[in-house]
Amino acid sequence: MDPVPLDRLERELRRELSSSALATRFASWAEREPALARFAGAEELLRFLRRRPSPSEADRILLALLRLARLEAAAGRVVLVAVLPGLKALSQRVLRGADEREEVWSALFVSVWEQICAYPVERRPHRVAANLLLDTLQRTLRAIRANRSTEALIAFDFHKARSVWAVSDDPAADVLLERAVAAGAITSAEAELVFSTRFDGICLAEIAAAQGEPYNRVKVRRQRAERRLLLWLGYPPVPRRAQRRPPSIARVADVGLTAQTGA
Repeated sequence: MDPVPLDRLERELRRELSSSALATRFASWAEREPALARFAGAEELLRFLRRRPSPSEADRILLALLRLARLEAAAGRVVLVAVLPGLKALSQRVLRGADEREEVWSALFVSVWEQICAYPVERRPHRVAANLLLDTLQRTLRAIRANRSTEALIAFDFHKARSVWAVSDDPAADVLLERAVAAGAITSAEAELVFSTRFDGICLAEIAAAQGEPYNRVKVRRQRAERRLLLWLGYPPVPRRAQRRPPSIARVADVGLTAQTGA
């Protein structure tokens, strides 16, 4: 089974930190930002931050990197590695189940990168890491809640979807799926999943077993791809009664309030 995207991203970031290219860039950063001059490179800087220095020291270092991140993405990626342990803690607050892992981490990365690239250095010079994480949590929760609300209102009917497809200029499902991939509505892997199970007659359980993934995770992945496909085709969402959720997952609704004190 392939590693999850988070693992791959973390490895790629670690490789960049140890590269000669970043070492050269870091030397130039140290000349422009005195707070970085004491460190031989990004890895030494991150080790220092992991030892939890005083808040004022940590703020000076992060502010220097954030100023650089406005012009150089590599500096922003160093900040990303620095706050990654905090992001992992946030993900546990937001996740309802393993099937949401990819969606939640996607929202987290988008949100934290927006904060890193546009952090108001002059206006918020204190508690920088906490500010980044709290803002990221709030933006992620808004995105996830909006998506969950949309999913609760969409009643997917694949037979109706076929009737929508039939009115297109070329009703061939494979051609339509290719167009959807080209338009960015779904990924090529999602198109293959939909075509294999809906048209080739391959059992969803067989695909899940072949990929080494839980059946429910693959089923949810297909459902979400099909919903996006329907919306791309112009098929409107169909309201339905809100589903009752068990208490064990309903608790997530108030996570934004409880998380503000611990981010």
